[in-house]
Amino acid sequence: MFLDSLRANMKLKIFALLIAIVWWAVVRAEDTSVRDILVPVDYVNLPASMELSGRILDTVTVRLRAPDPILRNLAEDRLSASIDLARSPMGEQRVPMTGAMLRVPAGVEVVRISPAAVPVRLERRARRQVPIVAEFSGHPPKGYDKTGYVVTPSVATIEGPSSEVAQVTRALAGTIFLEGETADLEFATRPMAEAPPGNHIRIVEPTEPVRVHVSIGPVTEPPAAPAGPAGRSPRDTAPHRKAAR
Repeated sequence: MFLDSLRANMKLKIFALLIAIVWWAVVRAEDTSVRDILVPVDYVNLPASMELSGRILDTVTVRLRAPDPILRNLAEDRLSASIDLARSPMGEQRVPMTGAMLRVPAGVEVVRISPAAVPVRLERRARRQVPIVAEFSGHPPKGYDKTGYVVTPSVATIEGPSSEVAQVTRALAGTIFLEGETADLEFATRPMAEAPPGNHIRIVEPTEPVRVHVSIGPVTEPPAAPAGPAGRSPRDTAPHRKAAR
């Protein structure tokens, strides 16, 4: 008897079920929104012998779809995108971005990632030693001059992508202002590799600030040569000998 009542008006019941499904989908669509979020990119599992070089993309734009309450309460610091470099070859490549690379909360759908592929360039890691030098601006007052300077320690060990390390010839201990100085100067500073903007060079040694000692002292004028009568030199006033016959 139960089965008979279930079969009764079957078409009408199926039609009512379809209407309910469609209505649920419409309501769900109305409650769902999209949002574009700037997501940081993490480069993970970089082999110890390699370095990232060139332009490194720090963020990607991710379009997310989720119910309004979830999107409104979504904390952006919970999102991140990871690029696994464990098996990446050396050289330049473009890594396709997929939703599987993103860490997003449950109930959030990744609709789009821009850019769709991230450029990655890998090089061998290199090290070398370069001298640490100081630069100077201005001059001591008249009668004084810079007589020399000493940097302790005098060399730095730099590390980074091999192509960038090869271009660095020195590390800078800063610019010292000499205007008006009449006594020795000494200060501590952290050197920086002299490299183009956007470089990936770092100084691994020394780890502590270096000391720069600048010597400044009075200028000693060399004695002037004595002049003869009427401003002539001794050579001009020397007596002439007669030539022997």
